[in-house]
Amino acid sequence: MNVLVSVDIEGITGVVHADMMAPNQREYDRGRKLMTNDANAAIEGLTQAGADYILVIDGHGPMRNLFFEDMHPAAHLMTGSANVREHCQLEGADSRDFDAAVFVGYHAMAKTYKAIHPHTIAGAAVHELRINGRPHGETGINAAVLGSMGIPVVMVTGDTTTCAEARDFLGDNIETVAVKDAVGRNSAICRPPSATLPEITAAAKKALENRSNVPPYQPDSPLQFEIVFLNMLQCERASQVAGVERLSPITIRVDGDDPWEQYRILWAALRMALHEPASFLS
Repeated sequence: MNVLVSVDIEGITGVVHADMMAPNQREYDRGRKLMTNDANAAIEGLTQAGADYILVIDGHGPMRNLFFEDMHPAAHLMTGSANVREHCQLEGADSRDFDAAVFVGYHAMAKTYKAIHPHTIAGAAVHELRINGRPHGETGINAAVLGSMGIPVVMVTGDTTTCAEARDFLGDNIETVAVKDAVGRNSAICRPPSATLPEITAAAKKALENRSNVPPYQPDSPLQFEIVFLNMLQCERASQVAGVERLSPITIRVDGDDPWEQYRILWAALRMALHEPASFLS
C-alpha cells in the first residue's frame, strides 16, 4: 500500500508566526523541528495501518524544511527547491500508484478569517484561486488534482479553521486533527505536542484503514482553474506561460482535459508571476 504525505508548516503544532516559517528568521529551525515531529507522527500511524511505501513531500516555501536525519525510517522524502519542481506540493505524486494521501500542517485559503497565515499557494501574488468558479485553497486544489488520479485525501491536520475547510470540500468522512485554534493571523491557542502527536498518529492509522469510505475529490470535469492576482504586473508575467489565457488585467485561466498538466501550468505561471526581471527590462 502506497501513501502520499504532503506537509506544509503554517498548520503545524505550535507554529504561529512568520519567524517560525521563513529561512534566516530566528525561530525557523524551531518551526522545522515541529514540522518534522508532526510529519513523523502521521507516518507512524500510516505504518501501523499497513503502509508499505510512504512518500513525504516537503511542501512549504523553499521545500527543504524537514530535518531528513530526524525523520521516521519508513519515510521517503521529496525535498529540494520549489523553483525547479513542476508540481509544487504534489511533486512525485505520479511516481507510482498511490492508494491514499494525507495533508499535514495545512492552512486555510486566502482571505480566511481566524486562520494562521491564510493564503493560496503564493500569498505574495494570489488574491483568489478558483476551480470551476469556486474559491479553493491548497487543500481543495491539491485534493482535486490527486482526485483526478484516483487518489483520495483521507486526513488533514492544521488549525480549526483549516480542518473545517477540509471537511467542507472533502466531506465528513475524512479524519482531521486541529492542533490549534487561531485567534488571528499570527496567534493561536495551541495544544501541546503531548496531545497532538498521539492524536495525529491515531487519526492517520484510522484514516488509512477507512480509506474506502472517502471518495477522491472530483469536481465536475473538465476543471477550469482561474487565478486572480494582486496586481497587473504579476498577471502580465503569468500570461507569458504557454497554456495560460488572460481574462482581465489581473485574472488568468488554465483550461484543459488533464488536471495534472493544468496544475503544472498553474505552478509555472505562479513562478513567472513572482519573478522580478532585471532592472533594465522593467
